Amino acid sequence: MKRLIICSSLILLFVFIPSTGMSGFLDDLLKAPPPQEKQAPPAQEQSPEKSASEESPDLIQGLGEVFGIKKKKIDLFRQGLGVVEALQPIGEEEEITLGQAVAVEAFSRFGGEYPNQEWTRYINLVGKTVAEFSDRPTLDYHFAILNSPEQNAFAAPGGYIFITVGLLKTLKNEAELAGVLAHEVAHVTHQHMLETIRRGAILGSVSEFTLSAMKKNPDMFSNVIDEMTEVLFTKGLDKEKEFEADVMGIEYAYRAGYHPQGLRDYLQTLRKDEGHTQSRVFTTHPSTALRISTIDALLQDYSDLQGLPFCT
Repeated sequence: MKRLIICSSLILLFVFIPSTGMSGFLDDLLKAPPPQEKQAPPAQEQSPEKSASEESPDLIQGLGEVFGIKKKKIDLFRQGLGVVEALQPIGEEEEITLGQAVAVEAFSRFGGEYPNQEWTRYINLVGKTVAEFSDRPTLDYHFAILNSPEQNAFAAPGGYIFITVGLLKTLKNEAELAGVLAHEVAHVTHQHMLETIRRGAILGSVSEFTLSAMKKNPDMFSNVIDEMTEVLFTKGLDKEKEFEADVMGIEYAYRAGYHPQGLRDYLQTLRKDEGHTQSRVFTTHPSTALRISTIDALLQDYSDLQGLPFCT
């Protein structure tokens, strides 16, 4: 019943959005907002003494609106401060702080936030519903749309999850969206990124990762964040972790009341685009065909799928 209520609430979003005559689940929802004219500030308000963050305030303001990360805290990240106590074992507060630092990089590398708060609320509605049925339901999850045409989605530690507008435009129904977001939620719940970093060469040579140590060597924090972003955006996680995220993501979507076939259906679309579109998904994830066949085998264990919604 809860899932049906949420699907019905999403229908209201579409009712009040003019039709463009285009096909596709999110074509109307993701219709670009009309451009707004920017007015230059008066000459007396301009100053040549602005810092780098003040020169480009959009990223900082976007982070503040989406994730509630304050500029002062972001400045601490850039200075190499912000993580307290030990990284291993890492507490939830430290995990969140690391995730916020990675979130800054995600916004910077992928064009910032896609500028529509209605769409952001929609993504958060679906994402947080799935997260509520995950293995870490009490974590404060945040979902944001990146302004990039590339098909991709990322999960930073602490519950910071991103999906590109390029991926959103390929989805055919809400179950596909839920499946993609549930996969990313699974990366967070199983701390895949943190496990990877713990085994990394950087921390392998460090006896402890404390605030005191960072003050003596601020590059330490910066190096760890660099390694995390390199894994997330370039190298990719271990294949086993991606398969585990598929398995658990399907389960989370199913627990939330979605048809668990959603992720598999999106991967079918992704597979058709392989060779025709550029995406880091193809280099940072296992073979799409192998993921689909693995999911097909898993879906056979779900015997009560009749009536579960796709929310087209």
